Amino acid sequence: MTRLARLQRAFQHHIDWPGAPMQAAVAPGPRADASRRLGVYAEAYRLRLVEALGNDYPALRFTLGEAGFARRMREFVEARPSRHANLRWYGAELSRHLARAAARRPLLAELARFEWALGLAFDAADAPPATVADVARIPSAGWPRLRLRLHPSVQRVELFTNAPDVWRAAVRHERRLAARRLLEPRSWLVWRKDLEPFYRALSGDEARALAFAARGWRFGRLCGGLRDIVGTDQAAPRAASLLKAWLNEGLIGAIE
Repeated sequence: MTRLARLQRAFQHHIDWPGAPMQAAVAPGPRADASRRLGVYAEAYRLRLVEALGNDYPALRFTLGEAGFARRMREFVEARPSRHANLRWYGAELSRHLARAAARRPLLAELARFEWALGLAFDAADAPPATVADVARIPSAGWPRLRLRLHPSVQRVELFTNAPDVWRAAVRHERRLAARRLLEPRSWLVWRKDLEPFYRALSGDEARALAFAARGWRFGRLCGGLRDIVGTDQAAPRAASLLKAWLNEGLIGAIE
């Protein structure tokens, strides 16, 4: 390792965990000593990370307020120095961090999780969605062998709080909604259509059917998986109805 590389590594270590050893390598200036000069970089680095988190989590920032958000994000920055070359991915662990650091306020972790899912849907790979016309060209005898490939942006999120309602009120800058904990978890679908993220609640049978599709089940087996929920007579019609809705919403990326 070259002397320059060692110096760069030591500087990065100091930015993450400020300490005395690095000060010996920095010359004092006319207006500030080595400690203060290094402190400027260390503080600017943390402020930039907090700013980036604010861009990724605007509803969480609105819900906590500027001061509360800055304090919570500063705690996250101190606990988890960045390990990503791309700043976009720095906040991926925020929901997990808040689940521990703010365990008495589960809304915060779930709101972060929901916002991150919306961001992932927006950033997901482009893929032309399959259409109703694509399915119409397939003979009915071939339907049981169909395998549905979900669009890359599709995600399912299970939440125990009213985080989506809080998010909607926050992005509209309406009054802050009170946190509400649900008796049972609710499944939410998040995806992107064209260039806009969408979300909606899922019924129990639709959530199961999407899970089957995500596992790569063929359509015939997917229908069979719905029998325990909607009954034998309704399984195939319900599966067909869901497939049509998914195609119209752009949830299916390909049909094999």
